[in-house]
Amino acid sequence: MTHPPTSLPILRGEKAERRVWALLSALFALVSGVNAILAVSEAAWWHAAVATLCLVVAVCCARVARRP
Repeated sequence: MTHPPTSLPILRGEKAERRVWALLSALFALVSGVNAILAVSEAAWWHAAVATLCLVVAVCCARVARRP
């Protein structure tokens, strides 16, 4: 069974994909910042670990968004 193509107004192309990666990078950086604040205020080591992991993911997303 075949389905008709979606009618959502989704931009396609390299430029739109880079914007999505940049948005993901910003969101992961925001989550990382919130977890870092929680790690300092609550002295919870696992918040610091989550913040570090989110920061690594944010950097990777930013690298993908900037690749030629």
